[in-house]
Amino acid sequence: MFFRTILGGVQTEDGWICPRRGRSTSQIVVQISTFLERQGWKAHNDERVNELVGRALERRKSFTRSRERAVALREGNQTINPEDVSSQLRDFGWNEAERELKEYQLSGLAHALTVVNAANFSVPGSGKTATALSVAAVHLASDTIDAIVVVGPLSSFRPWEKEAAAALRDKLRVRRIRGDRDHRTRAYSETKAGDLILLGYATAATDRAELIEMCQRLRVMLVVDESHRVKRFRGGFWAPALMEIARSARVRMILSGTPMPQGGRDLYSQLNILWPDRELTGPPDDFAVRVSRDFDSLLGDVLPFVSRTPKEALGLQPYETFRHPVQLQGTEAEIYELIESNFRKKVEGASAYREKLEALRRGRLIRLIQAATNPDLLNHNDQHYGVPEFTSESRTLMERLATFGRDEVPSKSQAGLELVRSKVEDNRKVVVWSNFLTNLDQFTKLVRSELGVPCFQIDGRVKVGDDPSDDKETSKFEAALTDTRETLIERFLTLPGAAVLVANPASCSESISLHTTCHTAIYLDRTYDAALFLQSIDRVHRLGLPPDAQVEIHILIAEHDGRPTIDELVDMSLQQKEARMLDLLEGAELQPVGQPEDPLVAAEGDEEDLKTLLRFLLGEDP
Repeated sequence: MFFRTILGGVQTEDGWICPRRGRSTSQIVVQISTFLERQGWKAHNDERVNELVGRALERRKSFTRSRERAVALREGNQTINPEDVSSQLRDFGWNEAERELKEYQLSGLAHALTVVNAANFSVPGSGKTATALSVAAVHLASDTIDAIVVVGPLSSFRPWEKEAAAALRDKLRVRRIRGDRDHRTRAYSETKAGDLILLGYATAATDRAELIEMCQRLRVMLVVDESHRVKRFRGGFWAPALMEIARSARVRMILSGTPMPQGGRDLYSQLNILWPDRELTGPPDDFAVRVSRDFDSLLGDVLPFVSRTPKEALGLQPYETFRHPVQLQGTEAEIYELIESNFRKKVEGASAYREKLEALRRGRLIRLIQAATNPDLLNHNDQHYGVPEFTSESRTLMERLATFGRDEVPSKSQAGLELVRSKVEDNRKVVVWSNFLTNLDQFTKLVRSELGVPCFQIDGRVKVGDDPSDDKETSKFEAALTDTRETLIERFLTLPGAAVLVANPASCSESISLHTTCHTAIYLDRTYDAALFLQSIDRVHRLGLPPDAQVEIHILIAEHDGRPTIDELVDMSLQQKEARMLDLLEGAELQPVGQPEDPLVAAEGDEEDLKTLLRFLLGEDP
């Protein structure tokens, strides 16, 4: 019964064939051996099986010890003296002049050293990278690890390099793992004590065998940055590979500011990187049941292993928000009215309430946002949002659209330009956000022609992360011609005097910091995606702001003939969502954000957003 029902095995003439079902061979061997021993039967194991069983027993004991320490720490029984740890860091070579740890970072360090395999789910912009580096430094100083492996998005590589250079100077050799398979394999074999290597999720998954071999050769601390990227509950490629690599790592740590963007199930794979034998989660089906039926109890088991700093603990001066009404003029006002009228006809033509909502969804709300931002956007395919070039049976509408891009500058772009002008005249740096590539291109051209200040542009077409000069197969000439997001941001931030960065939030949502010299953000447009909006604010409002810096957020809101447009509805929705999300981020407890899994759904609004727009179109109070 055990082999057939529990393991799903099929009996043969001389034994059983057991499917892996997402488990490693060692997990199955340990499960069988443990079952037999509990039944009082003697298991004749070969040397390899005895080794696997011994390791599993040691991991269980380790988990039990860690849980006991974690629970005691959560109850206020601190076993690690922060002063002793600070002294240990200084002796190792930590540069306090450049990276003095805040009190909450020291708390995160003490927590990670206490529980060994720790999750740091502090809010974005709280200095999780520096905290993780301090954990690694103490382990190196204590001779419990030899090297550090950081797996994360490509955009995280530069922050790790900068933090390591600032905090530990020449104590670590930091390298990016890239290039072809032979080059990467050679890099793993050459990794030695005192190395910190950086690699992307896909690279780690592809090279799992080489990484496991390296973990068996060296005592490795594995850090998974932006771990919510590895949240897939079932299947996938990254999560199983990272769990397998984690099983061979000496110390494990995961970092995320939003560990549950959609819901409680997002924690499953992340927690199994910390404890790969499912000690924290149990089987996936059991975990799913606990998420749906008793999530508070589940969190009670998980939280002792989690360090979390709320945003209010950062001590940042609140940012100021300025809303600027912009009247749509001339042709663009007529185009917006025609697009809104098309939506109104669709909902009036539907009979049932549900059909009206579906008509709105099929009409693509993003069209209204485009029309309120820059009508010329309707003349182009938008691959990011999956919106083709706009077509209509209205000859009047199509004629106006055809000429708009040639003859007029959108009112919001003109208002944005004047805002930028006022800031650069004060010698300030400004980041301008828009969600649409065509708008980015046109606004960048406008700034360069009208203001004559350095203007940089970053969007999905700009290469992420890797610096071509690091690749032995890339010539210096080719490297000089290739700009990455890193090099563009570095030039923007370090250039003396005023400068402008034009970007879309989707390309700069994680692991990018602008706060050192840029404290003004202007939004030409926004979608209903509140998480993306808050992440973009976090680029300029985060730990490390100069003491006298005042962050300004400027939002342009289109109006038509004195009446509100879709921008007003988006703004109302984002204020409500922002308040809910800030409650979650500013609170010390861990809760799901509730963000839709599909970014297109997030951009075009949830059910409540659709209902509000429907009431607006029908002339009711939204």
